Amino acid sequence: MIPSLALLAMVAVGLLAARRTRSTEDYLVAGRRLGAVRAGLSVAASAFSGFVFLGGAGLTAEVGAGSLFIIVPAGFTAALLCRTAGRRLALIAAVAGARTLPEAIRFRFGGRAAEALAAVAILGGSIVYLGVQLAALARAASFFQPQIAPGWALLLGFGALMAYGLAGGMLASVNTDVLQAVIMVAAAVAAFAWAAGVLSAPPGLVGAVADAGPGAASLLDPVGVLGASTGFGLLLLFSVGTLGQPHMLHKFLMLRSPATLRLLPAVIGTAQGLSLLVWIGLGGAAVILAATGALDAVRHTDETALAVFAAGGAPAVLTGLVAAAVVSAVLSTADAFLNLGAAALARDLPRALGIAPRPGLRPVRLAGLLTGVAALAVAGAHLAGGGLIAWLGTLGFGAFAAALAPTMALGLSWKRVTGAAAAASMGVGLGALLLLEVLRPNAAPGPAVLALGAAFLTLVVVSLLTPRRPLPDQVRLAMTL
Repeated sequence: MIPSLALLAMVAVGLLAARRTRSTEDYLVAGRRLGAVRAGLSVAASAFSGFVFLGGAGLTAEVGAGSLFIIVPAGFTAALLCRTAGRRLALIAAVAGARTLPEAIRFRFGGRAAEALAAVAILGGSIVYLGVQLAALARAASFFQPQIAPGWALLLGFGALMAYGLAGGMLASVNTDVLQAVIMVAAAVAAFAWAAGVLSAPPGLVGAVADAGPGAASLLDPVGVLGASTGFGLLLLFSVGTLGQPHMLHKFLMLRSPATLRLLPAVIGTAQGLSLLVWIGLGGAAVILAATGALDAVRHTDETALAVFAAGGAPAVLTGLVAAAVVSAVLSTADAFLNLGAAALARDLPRALGIAPRPGLRPVRLAGLLTGVAALAVAGAHLAGGGLIAWLGTLGFGAFAAALAPTMALGLSWKRVTGAAAAASMGVGLGALLLLEVLRPNAAPGPAVLALGAAFLTLVVVSLLTPRRPLPDQVRLAMTL
């Protein structure tokens, strides 16, 4: 009941926002009217998807304490994001009126190569990421309503997303993000408070795991069963890699003023920190219940977070609230990627190819529909394959990190970086990741970390070897303030 009411509320808020969407500026950058609270909650909501609210507990039950390396960087990434790439993007939006990340990249570097590669990376990544979110929603729905086939649940989630996402664009996305962030924070705090009782009950976390044998006890090692290299690889990927996530970076193009950046890290950090309590609380409870055999009946690891409530005897209201948070987390990320993919297909790729984008909202909405249909196919394949949301989410995060993080981290601040270097870095990052995934499939996060390192090295080396071009005054101003 609670998840259904939350879903209806999100659709209603999104459709109300759609009525105020009258221009491409409204559709792509929410009219540039975001203050610190709306922008901060929107960044936090879109950053945390089914990856956190479904994948976190399942991954912790499988690999132990090592999963925490993914969420530890949240303690500083809000400030890192706002003070580096976010600050430059806000200034570029104020100076040049950029409406998408590829537009901001073209403004900084000139030429079309870097813009085209950024658009390709964002379009491809958006389709995959959106597909994973839809699959997560289908898993959650089929867990609570086993009589509903995952395919029908998938279509239901797709229909809800299309209902407001296509109509309202980023304006609808941001308005629903605020509601979704509030639901996510409330559910995470409540779930953590309940899970604390499970963790402190006899025999407690250590006793339950110790009684389960040496294999289970390894889950409590500082790196769990992952190994030190994998653990620190995750730490590096989810810290530096944050600077390459387009669904977070795009929000800085929507700010009312660059002055908003002063309060933004506090809003983002608080919302993210409270939301991550669900990973810690339900992850720890999942380890206990798995060690005692209470989770043996879970059909799929991604259902662990929800199965913890059934096995632990949680109140129905709490279970419903967390289910609503899962819906919120999934849709808050899904609608961002729906609109990013639409903008890349309808606006950025044509511009990079020298074709003037068609005016009006119809081409962008059609591009969004095509993006959604492609993502629906990815979701179906993911459900059929039975893969883990957490690891596939890590791959998607790593792909964006390898393609965009070096350019966003260094290229927007270091004047020596050239357009050729930015394009080469993106090409090497994506190419290296694809090659390593073919050679070492399912080896996350190793391929992503190596590809990220190769992209950074390429950016620096090519910048130093290519001639430095004089920067236009507007670009110099945006990079100096």
